[in-house]
Amino acid sequence: MYSVSSSSFISTFSPKPSLHLRHSSSSRLLPRINSTVSEERSPISNPSENNVPPPSKYKKLYTRTNRNSVASPAKLRPETTLVTALFTTVEDVINTFIDPPSRPSVDPKHVLSGNFAPVLDELPPTECEIIHGSLPPSLDGAYIRNGPNPQFLPRGPYHLFDGDGMLHAIRISNGKATLCSRYVKTYKYNVEKQAGAQVIPNVFSGFNGVTASVARGALTAFRVLAGQYNPVNGIGLANTSLAFFCNRLFALGESDLPYD
Repeated sequence: MYSVSSSSFISTFSPKPSLHLRHSSSSRLLPRINSTVSEERSPISNPSENNVPPPSKYKKLYTRTNRNSVASPAKLRPETTLVTALFTTVEDVINTFIDPPSRPSVDPKHVLSGNFAPVLDELPPTECEIIHGSLPPSLDGAYIRNGPNPQFLPRGPYHLFDGDGMLHAIRISNGKATLCSRYVKTYKYNVEKQAGAQVIPNVFSGFNGVTASVARGALTAFRVLAGQYNPVNGIGLANTSLAFFCNRLFALGESDLPYD
């Protein structure tokens, strides 16, 4: 099996030093690919041969996989929509009158602009169009990147580190490249997707100053008491990095357990 490094990779295998890729339904170009690094890895050994528990046992020990479920819409209380709207209104009052994003460093208009603009939707596996050059048939691997991408556009102060984790992957095999993106389905992501709005406060930008901290802290406490979410289940974003362990890929964040 061949693995591809995070740098790009054409000059080693092809006389043409550059390759441009783009989404087949868009004219937007993807990053230039101009170098190759590949290495052959030995197959992953059977966990039982090294007295390592099978992967299923790690789920309860190390991940949030078994704890990020959310009640189905059919089980929601009738007043849930009203409660969400009420708390959202209170949050808007805090963002407008108590702690508006007055500084450029926490103003979404500045923070989420240019190359940092959020991706609004997940992208299903989509084959990229080759604009120039060719991909060598022997090249077989994937490059996966983790980073913050807010599920909902922020209405108040926002820091880049406050975005939900999203994985972007480009898979290259048999001379073709396929691009795909997916949110990490954290407990926070599932709760807010079901509510249709942000529920858990932004840790990096939501508690600036005593007044703002008291106001958002009180709102957070009322959300928990109303049953909107349970902080015991985790409030992490899983937007920092990735780790491949025991034949499984984990999304990591310092504030929570890994998600797979």
